[in-house]
Amino acid sequence: MRLTRPGSACGHVRGFTLIEVLIALIVLAFGMLALARGLGRSAQGELEAQQRMQAMTIVAEMASRIANNPRQAVDYVGDYVPGNEVEDCTQFDAAVPVPRDRCEWRNRLRGADIFDGERAIGAPIASRGCVINTAPNVYVIAVAWQGVLPTEPADSPCGQEAFGADNENTRRVYSTTLQIATLGV
Repeated sequence: MRLTRPGSACGHVRGFTLIEVLIALIVLAFGMLALARGLGRSAQGELEAQQRMQAMTIVAEMASRIANNPRQAVDYVGDYVPGNEVEDCTQFDAAVPVPRDRCEWRNRLRGADIFDGERAIGAPIASRGCVINTAPNVYVIAVAWQGVLPTEPADSPCGQEAFGADNENTRRVYSTTLQIATLGV
C-alpha cells in the first residue's frame, strides 16, 4: 500500500481559487451588461418601428379621405394638432365631409381609437399632422412625432420645432404625396 502526502504531485487535487472565481464573475457581469444594453436598444428600436407603422396608417387614412373628396381637397390643407380630449365628431354634418374628416383625423392623431386602460395608444408619441398643398392638385400628407433615439433631423416642415429646438434630432416624420386627377373638372 502506497501513501501519498497531500502536497505531493501524485495525489494532489486542486480546486478553483478565490481569484479565479472572482475573475469568472467579472467576465460574466460584463457579458450580462452587454446583453442588457442590447435588449434596451432592441426595445427602443421596436418602439420606433411601432410608431412608424402607426404614422403610416394615419397618413394613409387621411390620403384616402382626400382622394374620396377630390373637389374639396384644398379644404384639408392645414396643421392638425390634437387636443387634450377626444373631440365629438358626430356634431358635424355627414353630408359635409371635410369638417368631420378633420375632426376624426385629429382624434386619430391623439390615438383615440386604441386604449390601454385609460391611455390612448393608437398614435405615435405627441403626434401632429400636416396637409400641405405643394403644387396644383398635389398634396403632401405628413405625421410628425417624438421619437426616442436621436438621428438626423427630418427634412419635412411638419412639426418643426413643435417638440422644442433641442429635440429636432428626435422628431420623426412620415409623409406621402397625393396627386388629385383633374379629368374633366
